[in-house]
Amino acid sequence: MRKLVAGNWKMNGLASSLDELAALKDALSGAACDVLVCPPATLIARAAQTVKGAFALGGQDCHAQAKGAFTGDVSA
Repeated sequence: MRKLVAGNWKMNGLASSLDELAALKDALSGAACDVLVCPPATLIARAAQTVKGAFALGGQDCHAQAKGAFTGDVSA
């Protein structure tokens, strides 16, 4: 079974953060594990264009707070 490395951006991340995904895509060539990144819902479509299937993308649910470290959430 392959290991999975996953991370989310919590309520952080701007469109400029997609450059980080492009760099990660290049760095993962031949990785010995599966990778999953969960950007804010507002960036999922652009993230998918950036990574072009190089690794998995996931979504986050919604939280009532305007900002903060609420794992897996994006602000409404």
